[in-house]
Amino acid sequence: MFQALETAAANMTPTDPTGVPLRVHLAGLYLSAGDAAQALQHATGALAASPHDTTALSVAAAAASASGNEQLAEGYRAVHAALLDEGSGKTELRTRITPAPSAQTPEPGPVTNLFSPTLDPVAPATGWDSGDPNLVTLADVAGMNDVKQRLHRSLLGPMRNPQLREAFGQQLRGGLMLWGPPGTGKTFIARALSGELGAQFFSATPADIYGSYFGQSEQNIARLFTQARQESPGVVFLDELDAIGGRRSRRNTDQARAVVNQLLVELDGMTSNDGVYVLAATNAPWDVDEALRRPGRFDRTVLVLPPDAPAREALLKLQITGRPVAPDVNQTALETLVRGTEMFSGADLVRLVEAATERALERSVQVGLVSPVTNADLQGALRDTPPSTRAWLSTAATYLAHAAGAGDDFDELRAYLRTHKIG
Repeated sequence: MFQALETAAANMTPTDPTGVPLRVHLAGLYLSAGDAAQALQHATGALAASPHDTTALSVAAAAASASGNEQLAEGYRAVHAALLDEGSGKTELRTRITPAPSAQTPEPGPVTNLFSPTLDPVAPATGWDSGDPNLVTLADVAGMNDVKQRLHRSLLGPMRNPQLREAFGQQLRGGLMLWGPPGTGKTFIARALSGELGAQFFSATPADIYGSYFGQSEQNIARLFTQARQESPGVVFLDELDAIGGRRSRRNTDQARAVVNQLLVELDGMTSNDGVYVLAATNAPWDVDEALRRPGRFDRTVLVLPPDAPAREALLKLQITGRPVAPDVNQTALETLVRGTEMFSGADLVRLVEAATERALERSVQVGLVSPVTNADLQGALRDTPPSTRAWLSTAATYLAHAAGAGDDFDELRAYLRTHKIG
């Protein structure tokens, strides 16, 4: 079967969009057979002809991850998520600049998006990865009512009621850290908080911070905070805080320690920076430098666990919308699927629906007609798609079992682990 499909694909031009379903189908077959390299080759071939094909992006991400190239996989997932947001009217118009050039390097040219240039228009160098503050709010975050309540209590409520804040002697010092398993929506929640505040969103990853030359990384952090002050109200969002501000006792380079020191300087100066709020996200809070967790810095934390049942139902409905589905994919079937996806992250739910779609696509190729996604496809994909959060939760359980002095910040996680009998 592979040879016949390979021959059919070879007879199509690389940019022929009519060959995209065939190439995606081939990629899925190779992925199922354990040949991630061939799967990635066909998935990228499909994307060359149709860069915005979400199924091809999903298969490409899975193939890249199976090949061990997690950075490439995350890139495909990011474009996939952006396309889904575009379909729901939430596409971000972003501008990106490169970090400050050093004296030894020439002025960098325009930055391009290797995956989908049309999704990341390049503007003159005016800010870090930034977004329109009014695109999303917490109302766009499905479910997660406990998380929303904690955010309102610890951040939004005091911000919106300055007189009450003063009456109770509260100060809006320091930042707020979102933590939890990968794929649970921490970055999306951070953008939603920015929308709630009507603030510009300035996002930086370790790749944005760390430079190649002495002093460049500290300068990049200073420029990030400086621009947020200039364009206040602004939200500074530090993604992968454990990589940016990891424990200095474990860092063996002067550069890494200098980055933490510069970040501490910026956070300690936040009391005089009206209208600038600092958020961070991490999958490994235990690896964040202790100094960053002290009062006045990232002393407020919110655990973002896998989505609850209402959130899973909303996410599954969003993923199924726009795909051909059979009549048996009804509310009852959806509720059964929701019950079976406890501990699934948002990314896991996307992968599940994509896997079910691949099954339907394989049938469609065989019969030459559109064969819609059935409830059997979804249940079959569920059996083949374990929750990715289990590995993280097991790691967290091991840490809590052996770490001396793991404090009250982890009580909620401990309760979740007990409930799900992990560790």
